[in-house]
Amino acid sequence: MKVKRVKLKENAVFIADVHYKKGDKNFLNLLKRWLNEPPSQIFFLGDIFHLLLDFKFLKEYNKEVIDIINDISEKTEIYYTPGNHDFNIENIFPNVEFADAFVDEEKSVFLTHGDLTENDLFYKIYVKIIRSKFLLKGLHILSFNFINGYLFKKILKKAIKCKKILNFKEKVFSKIADIKYKMIIEGHYHQGVEYDFFERKYISLGAYFCKKRYYRLKNNTLKAEK
Repeated sequence: MKVKRVKLKENAVFIADVHYKKGDKNFLNLLKRWLNEPPSQIFFLGDIFHLLLDFKFLKEYNKEVIDIINDISEKTEIYYTPGNHDFNIENIFPNVEFADAFVDEEKSVFLTHGDLTENDLFYKIYVKIIRSKFLLKGLHILSFNFINGYLFKKILKKAIKCKKILNFKEKVFSKIADIKYKMIIEGHYHQGVEYDFFERKYISLGAYFCKKRYYRLKNNTLKAEK
């Protein structure tokens, strides 16, 4: 896992699991608001797009949002932890800082999408395969953008789930055992819950897709906003 250090600023905003599809006016309006009034920092914690890889079809499909994010990145700091729906996209956003996780050592905060901290071996293997740059290059060569265009259209029609995960607290306690920071913030699960584990706090951000909420850092606490 590629981890980079960062210093969190007051009024930084955090958003995860937008699962943007072309024409989503709610997210477009939020980005335009941030373009006009840039937050101190923006943290995109994965799955901002329902599907974005470095393919011509997907870059054209998501162009409106890509352009606005790049405009915002000229005005403020943007940090991006790729998810399982948007990865290997560093070339698309030249002014955005990418890492699998960001950490603020002073505040003891760990930020990531959430799929890479899974402790299920089969899922770890799956994630490693789908994030492979060699696999994506192979698709480019073999398909000439025709087959993948067809596949991408099918994936973009896939429904997004907004339901509670049974025994999620027990799952979380196990998966963060080796993460030693006092605050762990993830997306991925669409849960919107917080748990205190002794001296550590785990925050599962609610999916923007589900409740149209993002989060702002105020006095070292995350506050949900619309």
